[in-house]
Amino acid sequence: MPTPSHPTLPAAQPTPRRLQLGCGQHLQLWLPAGSQLLCQAPLLRITEATYWQLDRLVSRQTRLEDGECLVLEREGWVGILAPQGGELLCLATPQPPWYAPWAKVLRRLGDWRNVLLPSRAR
Repeated sequence: MPTPSHPTLPAAQPTPRRLQLGCGQHLQLWLPAGSQLLCQAPLLRITEATYWQLDRLVSRQTRLEDGECLVLEREGWVGILAPQGGELLCLATPQPPWYAPWAKVLRRLGDWRNVLLPSRAR
């Protein structure tokens, strides 16, 4: 719950990135889970990050045609192949800063300090 001393920040929005791909070009990108890929090419072949399923290492492969969108289920290295060239719009979900969990803990400690040690009446 936001308070005057602890205002909430607006939620971070995905950062759009346009990737121009030449004919036959293959690109490897590290993308977080939840990222959206929008095809603006005749055809793109997307190979998602590999993961373990039981005792096998697997990877989902998807064909995207012009105007189609794919949302990535897991983070990792994603392969993008453009047989005929074209453009890919990538909306990567923003990652919280490394200190975000600590900031939350410190904020809660500060709240408890206010409960345990109320300020003296003036």
